[in-house]
Amino acid sequence: MEENRIEAISKELKTYLKKFDTQSVLGHLSFLMTCITNGAAQNELSKLASPMRQLYYLAGLMMTDEADGTNEIQFSEEDWQHIVNLLIQIESEYFLMFMPDVPENVTEEWKKKVKVAMPTFLSYFNLGPLNYEEQLIEQIRGTFTSLDDVITSKLGVTTDELLQFYENMDSWCQYNFQSLGVGSKDCPLRENWKEYTNLEIGCADEAPDFFKAYNKEREPMLTLVADPGIKYRFKPVDLATNELSEDKVNTILSLLTTKRVESDFLYYTGSNPLLTKPIVDLENGMYQVFEEKRVLHALLFMLEEICKETKPSKARLAHFKGHYLESKIEDLFRRFFGNNAVIICNYCLDGCEQDILVMWKEFMFVIEAKAYTNREPFRNTEKAFTRIKDDFKSCIGYAYKQCKRVEDKMQTGNPFDLTDDRGRVIRTINPADYDGNDFYIIVNQESFGQIQVDLSIFLELEEEDNYPWAVRYDDLEVFILTLIAKKKKPQFFVDFLIMREYLHGHVVCSDEGEICGGYITGELTEEIAESESIITTTPNLASVFDEQYRKGMGFKNEKNWNEKHDGKTVFWG
Repeated sequence: MEENRIEAISKELKTYLKKFDTQSVLGHLSFLMTCITNGAAQNELSKLASPMRQLYYLAGLMMTDEADGTNEIQFSEEDWQHIVNLLIQIESEYFLMFMPDVPENVTEEWKKKVKVAMPTFLSYFNLGPLNYEEQLIEQIRGTFTSLDDVITSKLGVTTDELLQFYENMDSWCQYNFQSLGVGSKDCPLRENWKEYTNLEIGCADEAPDFFKAYNKEREPMLTLVADPGIKYRFKPVDLATNELSEDKVNTILSLLTTKRVESDFLYYTGSNPLLTKPIVDLENGMYQVFEEKRVLHALLFMLEEICKETKPSKARLAHFKGHYLESKIEDLFRRFFGNNAVIICNYCLDGCEQDILVMWKEFMFVIEAKAYTNREPFRNTEKAFTRIKDDFKSCIGYAYKQCKRVEDKMQTGNPFDLTDDRGRVIRTINPADYDGNDFYIIVNQESFGQIQVDLSIFLELEEEDNYPWAVRYDDLEVFILTLIAKKKKPQFFVDFLIMREYLHGHVVCSDEGEICGGYITGELTEEIAESESIITTTPNLASVFDEQYRKGMGFKNEKNWNEKHDGKTVFWG
């Protein structure tokens, strides 16, 4: 594949977007992103292979080229078809990027490497909604509050103030949606709501009076439909509260805001400004957030970068990230297994540090936590394969060695001691008490995609050893909380772990949530897992978690908990 092929198509698309109005078209793209999970707007989304990634890319292209003054406020059917065709071509070219220059280079070794490099590359830039805002909020607060001295000296605001900004912005957007879309005594229309749109909804002068009255009554809702971006627009004063002054709002906006200006952004792998600055300065006194939850991702990225600037703060960051992850795992399993479980944290085995051990009835769960940050994969297959393999060894591979220490002890059948860091015995483990019911779980902060789902790609086992379950914490938490909400017993989790081990070697999947969801709904069974056929999962298998979230997932400080149960609040997306 020639590099200039992607460049040519991308430039064509970027130039095509110059004629569109910033706030109107961004608003429509924001609306389309809310339709990805609920199945709406399929006439626009159905042909997109990776809607979230492609919509962000489209918005990024538009934001990095100046408008030509035409200011078209929406896509025509012909416009959208042309845009989608270009997006499809660009997506195809990224697949071709991993193809060899000549057919003779298609060897078994090449197939092995591209099987790793291609899905990892595309998964890394997928940007899908793989976690919930409560998880991000808690991760930011739990990791960075203890680093406020570093953050405040750099930014002039605290972690709590950054999160308060998000809460104020999110509440403003949700209120807009409720008041414009439904309207009620609890959510009256803002008196100045028309200031936030350039559109005027009306009807012909010759229309009957009853139709004019009907149209006037529904003007707010019709405006929201025609200009969905109105939900996302605000002025700095709108987000100011007793907890967050307008000056602080403006300080935070300066950190998270971009404008429509020309830049060289052209590729998926480029610096899309909306990823780190998801709020757009409309340059008319108003701002428009492209996607609310992306603000949390941007805050997480920004805070990590700040805390990595010096060796002392980087060391503190690593400590707090690890501590947060381990404490979350411990709390989650205590909640799931209840008082009948014994949980030991930060123990030693033969002088080597281990993370968490859970004992419930005749079952033992050995858990190793890794708050490792994945590096961006290269586009070159050889370089990508090497980097991905190195990252895998540093995270999952290292965690497996820790698991293996316990597994080797269990296989001897002889009792062994767990000690604290001073060598004092905490507990003596007798393998006979568990009779082979020992399971090994690796929990990491970020996902490795396909190579984590199918550990056979990189993890080398001895003949009698079993594969651990490697899972991202956010997926683990959602899985366990859904089991609790559905009143599934711990034995269900044990059965899942048994099934899960059979999948290695013949599963194609980059999202562990699809496997977990498929098992909960019964679409993925132990019988299917034991078969020798290739099992390819689909995103709809994880929809059980979105369904549960709309009912109430059970997160700590879950947002809209009362509204999820009042029977009158409208949710979209």
